Amino acid sequence: MQLVNMCRYMQLQPYGADSFLRFQLRHRIRQLKEDDQRIIWEGIDSLTKMELREACQERGMRSTGLSKEAYKKALQQWLDLSVHKNVPISLLIMSRTFFLQEERAPATGDEAANSVASLVDAISGMDKEVLNEVILEVATQEEKKSNPDIRKIKLEIVTQQNERIREEREAAEKK
Repeated sequence: MQLVNMCRYMQLQPYGADSFLRFQLRHRIRQLKEDDQRIIWEGIDSLTKMELREACQERGMRSTGLSKEAYKKALQQWLDLSVHKNVPISLLIMSRTFFLQEERAPATGDEAANSVASLVDAISGMDKEVLNEVILEVATQEEKKSNPDIRKIKLEIVTQQNERIREEREAAEKK
């Protein structure tokens, strides 16, 4: 169900097997990474308001009713996190849903605390698989080699992937 919702949120057709939905999402994420690099190379100031709006929409951010400066600010924040701080795109996309709520009404102190609590709840409610992949993607090469917890997570991911491959082969043989 999470894959279907993620596909809908990213404006992808949510039809097909889980493996196909994952492929679609990975392809979209790859496109966004390439687009981020192009925007940085060309400069965010070179984009028109329409291009900024489309870039925000593709990344799951608010894309209506903002000024050109607001679109630039939102896109610049995305670029800083995705390119300069290497935050995984999948995590950024999920985090944008919380910003959509906050943009509708400015947050007071209590509402800001509730937003953080909502984010914590959402992350803790995610599949362990998703969290493991995000942790592994964020880990440095040194951590991947020396940190036993990261190595354990990597082993879990490989084991899960092998299990999926085995299940898909069995399903294909039954057909």
